Amino acid sequence: MRTLRLMVPLASLALAAAPAATDMALTSVDGFALKGTLTLPSAKGKVPVVILAHQFGSDRTGWAPLAERLAARGIGTLALDLRGHGASTLKDGTETRITGDFMASAKAVGFDKIPADLAQAAAWLRKQPGVDGRRIGLAGSSVGAFSVLLAAPEVKPVAILSLSPAGTSAFGADARERLKGALLRGRASALVLASEGDKDAAENAQAVKDLPGVAVTVKEGSEHGFAYFKERADLMAVFFGEYLTYHHTGKAYAAAPAKPAAPGNVINDATMAEQKKADAPK
Repeated sequence: MRTLRLMVPLASLALAAAPAATDMALTSVDGFALKGTLTLPSAKGKVPVVILAHQFGSDRTGWAPLAERLAARGIGTLALDLRGHGASTLKDGTETRITGDFMASAKAVGFDKIPADLAQAAAWLRKQPGVDGRRIGLAGSSVGAFSVLLAAPEVKPVAILSLSPAGTSAFGADARERLKGALLRGRASALVLASEGDKDAAENAQAVKDLPGVAVTVKEGSEHGFAYFKERADLMAVFFGEYLTYHHTGKAYAAAPAKPAAPGNVINDATMAEQKKADAPK
């Protein structure tokens, strides 16, 4: 079984030029003015990009710890303010913003339409200069994590990171079955993180753990969404580095160090290992 390790300190991966950030704006099918930021690292050719969908009550800036690590690895990001959040609060010119009530917000804003927003953002992204449309990733947290999994068939990402996929009730009675079907059709490599004490997220993680290409870690405690950055942001960057850079180009890894990597920097899952074996050139 191959174990993925963080081989090189992030400082040594830093690029000479600062990443270039560009504001973007889209209008959803139902009239939401969606805002975001596309950040591309300096590079000679086209770069892979991860679309970022934040958690309820947050905005695009919440992804900063991961976005910085991805930029250091030559991976761009498209960080969105989801409908009703941040700067994405105008629907047909009328202020439509979330409140502290999740379900009331889900109905008023239309959280079940977030996967379609992500697909629209991906279509826009693939038209941008400097972006390698073949190497798109998705990352989501909480309601954003549920949304990126549902969006897989339309976005067609290479890899998906799902942190505490939750908010199931906002997506309809059959949401969990549709979640499994979307992952099967999307055929992406997915890494799902959840905590045992986070009931909805843990149940969703367990529901998809046996699907091909899906690696699931359900840990003790009740950490949720962005709280995973504290100990696992490097692991997340390794995951995308594997599937959006080395995995795509066929470049070999450096030899593993004699000293085992810290647990927080290791992806060691039988499902992922089998997927890597199946993806290897024959």
